[in-house]
Amino acid sequence: MKALTLIFTFSIIVVFSQVTPTMVTRDKPQINQPSMLNDINSQSSSCNYLVTIKTSCDSPLNTTDQIDIVFGDADGSEVFSPRLDEPDSGAFEQCTTVSFEIEGKCLNKICKLYLYRRGSDGWLPELVTAYDYLALPVPFYYNTDIPDDGVGYGFDYCA
Repeated sequence: MKALTLIFTFSIIVVFSQVTPTMVTRDKPQINQPSMLNDINSQSSSCNYLVTIKTSCDSPLNTTDQIDIVFGDADGSEVFSPRLDEPDSGAFEQCTTVSFEIEGKCLNKICKLYLYRRGSDGWLPELVTAYDYLALPVPFYYNTDIPDDGVGYGFDYCA
């Protein structure tokens, strides 16, 4: 029931909002700095987020790659969610969009997001959108290969 309420709330926000989402620039993703994973999820309060990930139609039909995500705000607070893909779930099939509910530290406005990929399939994300209750959805346009080296790859618009 909680999940349906969360999805319904975000749907209403998106439908009735006529404001263009922020950060729609199509910069190239960058490599994450190693310090970003320090003290992630040492939270005093907890918030719920919805993250949607659209897999590119240029991606393999399905993938066994392991996908992790970290997103954060300009204050240095971050939320890390390991293993978004459950083994053999088919979550990241070609040309599909999947949603994940993630609970973590309460952030101000999400302005950075990094994906981590481990595996040999070469999964190719197209668009990742992060939703929270306090701000408009934030889209991060990838449409590029994510290196398989355990290093985060993504965007930091916090500056």
